[in-house]
Amino acid sequence: MIKEFIKQNKLSFKTGSRNTTITTLVGYSLHLGLSEDKLKAEVVDQIDKDPFIKEEISRLWKYCKTNNYGDYWGTKDAKVKYKF
Repeated sequence: MIKEFIKQNKLSFKTGSRNTTITTLVGYSLHLGLSEDKLKAEVVDQIDKDPFIKEEISRLWKYCKTNNYGDYWGTKDAKVKYKF
């Protein structure tokens, strides 16, 4: 599910784009009702290559949840910008 979303939307985990990608993935995961651990399991290959990704997911999860980042995925804007 998350892996397909990453491919369809050509998300990058390169330095300089990781924060945006991870924020997007956390919000989308919240929309889907996934847990933080489930998201980490979905991107384990990227985490193995770059442990910062795991740290960034942990750092952003509570913030994104508290600020309702999952709600964005029900908007027209999200449906225009992303494939899901």
